[in-house]
Amino acid sequence: TQSTWDIMESANKEGYFGSLKPAQEKALQDFVAQIEKLNAENWKYDLTQFDTYDYLRFLRARKFNVTKSVEMFSNYIKWRIEFGLDQIFLFKFPEKDAVKAVYPHGFHKTDKEGKPIYIERIGITNIDLLFTKTTKERIMRYYVREYEKQRNYVYPACSNAMGRKIETGLTIIDLKGGQSVLLTPRCYNFVKVASTICQNYYPEMLDKMFIVNCSWALKAGWIIIKAFLDAKTCKKIHILDGKYLHELTKYIEPSNLPQFLQGTCECKPNGCLLQNEGPWKEYYDKFPSETDEKDLNVPLAPLKWKVQQPMNEV
Repeated sequence: TQSTWDIMESANKEGYFGSLKPAQEKALQDFVAQIEKLNAENWKYDLTQFDTYDYLRFLRARKFNVTKSVEMFSNYIKWRIEFGLDQIFLFKFPEKDAVKAVYPHGFHKTDKEGKPIYIERIGITNIDLLFTKTTKERIMRYYVREYEKQRNYVYPACSNAMGRKIETGLTIIDLKGGQSVLLTPRCYNFVKVASTICQNYYPEMLDKMFIVNCSWALKAGWIIIKAFLDAKTCKKIHILDGKYLHELTKYIEPSNLPQFLQGTCECKPNGCLLQNEGPWKEYYDKFPSETDEKDLNVPLAPLKWKVQQPMNEV
């Protein structure tokens, strides 16, 4: 049974589970049939880890063009196999604390709709110093591992907490302190690779992105980065100067914004980007240590939905 809130939401969510048009329903059926046939004949991959919500993300990304959606998902499965993604939680990243010290980032609480908030403080990131702590290859593997944690733990935990399906998040990129960081070749290349992974293999997971403390020079940098993003993604991105609080608090309670973003939250003892505060905390706190080899052999299983009836995405 759907709540009135869910029904109202679904009216504005065409292409999502619970609000598909007949042609989209047919596209979904054809997509699943073709994927299952390809899997039986070629990949022999465990598709049980994907559900209708996952399939619809790829269909929306290609505007329900079945041929293009099947191609996109096929490339995704081939990449998962080549990357060894089913073993990604065994990957150790002991330099994580050192990396986060020069590249502050992480999930921090939720917005007013229960979606996870992801924050990056790009303005104070030292790209050159970052690559003395790790390598491009290792940070990309860490980046992908965090996407898998997001897919398997963050969104399910938020869905359990809200009692409805959550499969998108809100991102804040804080540029305070960095007038030219986006224009450096290393940052340019890092963003290019990261955005390619995001768009090709984890589509339709962004609800909104706010880039705050953006000066005129940084807006020039945004023009460069925008070239790597598709038009649909660009529409979700909002560029704001230092007077951004009014816009952010339309979607986020001040108590869920860190003080460095003009909010009132001050997580102790480690700071907002190191505390894992949010519905996913109990799972993240149990996640194997980056330096404990024994524990790393026992990765956590993905969460199961507490709500069994169909849920609409928000």
